Amino acid sequence: MKSPVALHHLSTMALIEGASLIALFGIAMPLKYFAGIPEAVRIVGLAHGLLFLWATATLFYVLARGYLAPLKGASVFAASLIPFAGLWSHRMLLRTLRG
Repeated sequence: MKSPVALHHLSTMALIEGASLIALFGIAMPLKYFAGIPEAVRIVGLAHGLLFLWATATLFYVLARGYLAPLKGASVFAASLIPFAGLWSHRMLLRTLRG
């Protein structure tokens, strides 16, 4: 059976959203607090916020269609709140796609 495109999209979004969280914590916040450049957090924070909303909407769509078990969906959401956990979500979703 062919894997749903939305599940592939969620896997990619987990990776991108996770990278934006790392950029926010690892680059933008140090620039704000140590270099006095608050614009970095505004720009990266906005990008991360939009990506987070997009990824969450995709997750709800995937869950509503039954493409992913609710427990795995909760894990993907929880991982979106933790730096570097987006990599784990991406790998877990790839394993799910492979069957």
